[in-house]
Amino acid sequence: MATAFQRMQEIMHTVTDLGAASAVLGWDQETYMPDGAVAGRAEQLATLSSLIHRFSTNDAARAVATEVLAESEILTDEQRRIAAVYAYDVQRATKLPADLVEESARVASYAQDAWKRAREASDFSIFQPLLEKTVDLKRREAELLGDAEHPYDNLIETYEPGMTVALLTPVFDQLREGTKNILAKIDPHQASVSDDVLYRSYPSDQQLAFAKEVVRTLGFDFNTGRVDLSAHPFCTNFGATDVRLTTRIRENDLRSCLFGLVHEAGHGMYEQGIGPSLWRTFAGQGASMGIHESQSLFWENVIARSEEFWSWCFPKLRDAFPHQVGDQTATSFFKAINSMKPSLNRVESDELTYNLHIILRFELERDLIAGTIEVRDVPELWNQKMRDSLGVIPPNDREGCLQDVHWSFGGIGYFPSYTLGKLYAAMEWNAMQAEMPDVRDRIANGEFDSIRTWLRDRIHAYGRTERPHEILHRVCGRTLTATDFLDYVGAKAARVYGF
Repeated sequence: MATAFQRMQEIMHTVTDLGAASAVLGWDQETYMPDGAVAGRAEQLATLSSLIHRFSTNDAARAVATEVLAESEILTDEQRRIAAVYAYDVQRATKLPADLVEESARVASYAQDAWKRAREASDFSIFQPLLEKTVDLKRREAELLGDAEHPYDNLIETYEPGMTVALLTPVFDQLREGTKNILAKIDPHQASVSDDVLYRSYPSDQQLAFAKEVVRTLGFDFNTGRVDLSAHPFCTNFGATDVRLTTRIRENDLRSCLFGLVHEAGHGMYEQGIGPSLWRTFAGQGASMGIHESQSLFWENVIARSEEFWSWCFPKLRDAFPHQVGDQTATSFFKAINSMKPSLNRVESDELTYNLHIILRFELERDLIAGTIEVRDVPELWNQKMRDSLGVIPPNDREGCLQDVHWSFGGIGYFPSYTLGKLYAAMEWNAMQAEMPDVRDRIANGEFDSIRTWLRDRIHAYGRTERPHEILHRVCGRTLTATDFLDYVGAKAARVYGF
């Protein structure tokens, strides 16, 4: 007779397999699906979401969550942690009725199509009705998930367990103030750095080939992964042995494809590094989106925007694009890709001002879920907050409130993870330097295996068996702080601008 743990595993295998099937359809919708297939795809995804919810919340799923606790003495520590993740997920899923889950999946499919059309036309009104439905569904979800100090807390919890508005607010306040202070130091020296080299003409096929070779060298395994193009870069996976990355290419902006793909490869290497004993379980994913973002931002910013990296990589870039970067040096290119000034676009903003974009989205989401603002207010409030925090005003909806895909797939509560990822990455970098004092030399020599192994052994392999705060304590020996990031980005600003 199967033990409770074995029966729990069977349920997890079924649910994760259904989730993988749903992810395949989602990936296809963003890459190759014809435009006319939206309605059919919406129903397919709604059906799969309903099945996933049913298998996660039926009598057998709920019963085994309790029964496996009685076996705790015969389980390994890892098995007990897998069981705890299972019980947590089942409990949250049980609070959400099947009709809400199915409708959310259906609306998300239509909303993603509406967002694409609205973005292309730069017209928020095309997306507004679907976003209103999405926000209504998320308000209902937040209410059903239970009492919280702020209703938005329940949505943040989906992506960052244990994080709340109350915990985020002082950290974001510190970042906002610290960013202003560093920008004030940069301001007198702003003209000393030019990033014009990034906006020359770089053929699309050559950009993609170069970017793919870079992420291959960093350690993304193309035997279990691939790269495609999409409107908004993302990483998805159908298990640790099938990881899909996408990027986008802009012929007159070298950053978009290269750094977009390095970022997504950071996510991909995390998924490829999940311990095999966790595959097809609820623990076989990243610990949180903040920890996930710490991996993508670690590779994109800490590594691929470092001076040491470009002392190694610049000769390869010059070989690939001799006419475009022939007048540059490794140092001048390092400075160009690290120029720091307020800009319109989150994805393509610099490390320093990026967090101001996230704080803006955090505040809008918080107030939308609380009901103190409505969806129709978003374009005006977006532009007002851009002016107040970054000193720039989007000229249209495409470059303003329609620049991100997240709201279209219902990812409200996701955005704070990006800034948390930056904070975690800075803390991880300090921990890595303490354990690996020659890490900068390794980067300069193009030796990335030891860096990837360090991250895999300390973070990737554990999946969701530890919560974010547990990982921070174990890896960094401290609780969350913004200080490491502000020190890190301040030092980089000083090197770039010479103050």
